[in-house]
Parts: sequence; C-alpha cells; structure tokens
Amino acid sequence: MKKIIILFVALFMQYSLIQAQEETKQETKKKANLAVKVIQNSVAGFSPLFVGSFETNKNFDITFYSMFWTNTSFGNVNSGSDQLLETGMGLGFKAADNKLYLNPGIGLAHGKFFSTLEGTQIAEAVIPNFFLAYHDNIFDIEGYVAYYKSIRDRETIDTRDLFLLWAAPGVNISKRVVVGAFFEELAFMNLENKTVGNKNTQVYRFLGPSVKLKLDNGMAFRFSGGANLVSDVGASDEFYKVSAFIPF
Repeated sequence: MKKIIILFVALFMQYSLIQAQEETKQETKKKANLAVKVIQNSVAGFSPLFVGSFETNKNFDITFYSMFWTNTSFGNVNSGSDQLLETGMGLGFKAADNKLYLNPGIGLAHGKFFSTLEGTQIAEAVIPNFFLAYHDNIFDIEGYVAYYKSIRDRETIDTRDLFLLWAAPGVNISKRVVVGAFFEELAFMNLENKTVGNKNTQVYRFLGPSVKLKLDNGMAFRFSGGANLVSDVGASDEFYKVSAFIPF
C-alpha cells in the first residue's frame, strides 16, 4: 500500500511539472495580433484598414497593414475597378512605460490612382509613413502622416503624389469617453502635368471636435466633424469622419 501511495505521489508530481512547463511555454510564446479599423470619410468614402503585429525577442514588434480605398474615383470611375490599395510593413516601438507607441513604416500603393496610365499598376507609389499614439490617465493622442510618392513611368506620363496627415488629441473625461479635436488634410503634391506644369492641390483640410468611446476588449469608436477650411477641388465646407477599431 505504501509503495502504491509513493508511486501515486511521484506520478502526480511529474504531471504537475509537465503542466507547469506547458504553461510557461504558453506564457513565453510570442503573440500575433490582428485588428480591423472601419472608416467612413465624407470625401474619401469607405475605407477598411487591417493592421497586425508579430512580437519579437527584440525591443520592437513587426507590424503590417493593408488599406482598401473603395471610392470609385480612386480607380476606374466607370467600372468601379482598380481602386487604390495599400500594403505595407513597419516596426512598432513602445516607450515611456508603454504609454507611447511609435510605428514607422513603408508601404506600396497599387491600382491606377497616381498616374494617367490605363490598367492596374503594381507598386505605382511608395508610401513612407509614421503612426504614433500616447495613452495615459489624462491624455489620449493619436496621429499619422504619410507621403505617397509616384514611382512608375514619371518621365512619360502625368503623375501625382499625395500627402496625408491627421491628428486626434484628446483628454479622458472618464474610462470610457475621450473628448478632443480632430485635424486632417489631404493634398496632391508635385502634380506633373505635361501641359499645365507642376502644381499642388489641396483636396481638403478638416478641423473640428472629436469624441472617442473606449469599449471592452480594446474596441473603440470615434466620431469627428466640423469645418473644411481649404479645398481646391470643391469639397463641402463641412466634414464628418467615423471610425470603429475592432481587434480580433
């Protein structure tokens, strides 16, 4: 009987050791994350954004994204095809006790938006970009800047570059609600037209209040609206932008 008890205890200890090792492996396993941000803009239209990251053994994560611009004017107006598509990768850095997040990246644009060529162009523009976010008990700040540089057949056809900047500084008024401001501008830069020459065109420059709702499991909803300060293309004097961030 004593031998049976000793054997039972030994087996139980071995089982407990195996379980502890498995739990340690699971805890140290690097995470991979994916989320979608659904955006509706009064000028650019509907644009779903997929973002993800892979944890590494270094002090940074490997990030990736894909942006689908579904507005037909960003492609073939008649058929609704060849809309602008972005794909890219970057590095994500955490600082200031994980309150600050910095994400420089590089992307490529695909479609037929940056030139007058017919048909889809793979890698028709390169997109250096930078995202930052700062979150603590008081402040909730996010911002993004990108430059879309046309790189296909610039010597023979009309081409254009694109500049995009947005910023959403806010203050936490509760654990669920952030109130602040929203600024965004979009402009065509160095438009190379073989007839009229080079010029810049301001598509819009938004400025207005913003409300962000922080939900469970990392989900967030933001509504912004206000005045369109400048437009060279006849965009409305007012704007709205709605976005929902949904991690999987």
